[in-house]
Amino acid sequence: MSISNNIRAKINQVTLKDSSNGEILSKKLDALTNFKSTPTIISRDLKIQGEIFSAGVIEIEGNINGTINGNSVILREEGSINGTIFAENFSIRGKFEGTIKAKNISIASKARVTGEIEYDILSVEDGACIDGHFKKK
Repeated sequence: MSISNNIRAKINQVTLKDSSNGEILSKKLDALTNFKSTPTIISRDLKIQGEIFSAGVIEIEGNINGTINGNSVILREEGSINGTIFAENFSIRGKFEGTIKAKNISIASKARVTGEIEYDILSVEDGACIDGHFKKK
């Protein structure tokens, strides 16, 4: 039994015990179990040109030239992206050039960002290098 199925079974047990809030609890926990149990990691020596789609976590140490559509995207210090990001959460520690459309964006102190940034929640650490246009959704 996978971790996701194991969690889903426990959710069903909790839902049955708490019938007053069971539907809300079940919906929230269903969203959590839709993620992969392990992140997708794009290693340093990997270069990708094209489109990437994932409902889970994507960690990038390599180079991406294209579009990434994911729930949670983490650009590590060694990684770089030139393209477009559509994500719920985007954490930037490396180099990014292009367009970002994300609900939550976190830009670390060593990040270098150039482009258009559309966000709901934005956090920027001291030392980050940013040259771009910001637009709050």
